[in-house]
Order: sequence, then structure tokens, then C-alpha cells
Amino acid sequence: MVFGKKETISTLDEVLESSWRQLHNGVQNFRDPFHQAILTTMDGRRPQVRIVILREFSERDRALVCHCDARGSKVPQIRDNPNVSWLFYHHEKWLQLRISGTASVHTDDEVAEAQWDQVRLHHRINYCAEIPPGSPTENPSSGLPGFLLEKAPKLFDIPEARKNFAAIVCRFDEMDWLLLKLTGHIRAKFSWKESRMDASWVIP
Repeated sequence: MVFGKKETISTLDEVLESSWRQLHNGVQNFRDPFHQAILTTMDGRRPQVRIVILREFSERDRALVCHCDARGSKVPQIRDNPNVSWLFYHHEKWLQLRISGTASVHTDDEVAEAQWDQVRLHHRINYCAEIPPGSPTENPSSGLPGFLLEKAPKLFDIPEARKNFAAIVCRFDEMDWLLLKLTGHIRAKFSWKESRMDASWVIP
């Protein structure tokens, strides 16, 4: 089976290794299609989806990390129901990856501090809105205070932003890999329970 332009995959172990490699690429390269993912949470019985940035991935811990405003809707949704799902798609390789697990929100612990240290100074302005995300406004607005809009954020730190920052850590136990092919799609499923992994080819 030819995967992409250079990679050949014929076993489930190779599917797994390739998936880990692709997720690491998504963390490291902002131009990689896996850098942006769709995260689905539950608001009661209604699913809520949005684009997030993949900030960290660990195959050892089976963990995906993204960042958000601690005042946003994702936070209470995850605290009420930690079951989440991620969707990645690589348009050049015709590869879809669906990952499911349970998420936790970190605001005032070592995880949050470690993630905050990785946020570039000019990106910290994203956590400085005066009112929470989703708040109604009369006119289009970023919600940022005027004094920030008049300065160059990359030249200084923004201490006010830290209290609005949260890291979301998802520890996943299911992964669905789908390679789209004109000659017939190929699909594999993986699941983990404690240290045991089950893997199989399945019909797309």
C-alpha cells in the first residue's frame, strides 16, 4: 500500500508509527495539515465542534494538547462531560484520523504553567479580551482593550493574559485511521485499555 508520495504501509504497526509521525509533524510545523484539528465536545446532548491548534502530542501517554481561553464554552463542557473527539485531515495524503478519549482542563497547575511557557509573546494577546468568548457585542470586535491595540504585543509580556489561559489535555483510547484511495479506501481501528492495545483492519 502506498501512503502519500514516499511511504509504504502494509502492517498495522506501520499505520500506528506513521500516525505518530504525522501527529508530531502537526505539532512542529504550523504549515502541516495536522497542525489544525477539529475538536468536538458535548454541550448536554448537543455536539459542539471547532478548530483548535495541536500544541503537543505524546504517544507514550496517548495525549493530545491544545490551548483555549479559560472563560470559553469548551471549559464547562469538558468539565461536565470529559468525552471528546478530535478529527485530523491531510488533504495531500487523503488521510483522515479520528481520535477519541477523555479530556481535562488545566488552569492553575504545573501542566498549565508548562504550556503557558510555550505560548509565544505575540500570541498571548489572544487571552486578553476584556469579556469572555461568545459574549454578544453591538459591533464586530476582538474584545481586546484599546491600549493593547495601539501597541506591538510582540515587544512585551502581557501578565493579564495568564489568568485567562487554559490547557486542554486529552488522553485518548480510540483511533480510527482512514486512507482514501481511488482504487478503494483502506481503514484501520485501534483501541487501548490500560496497557493493552487492540488493532484491526476494518471495512471503510
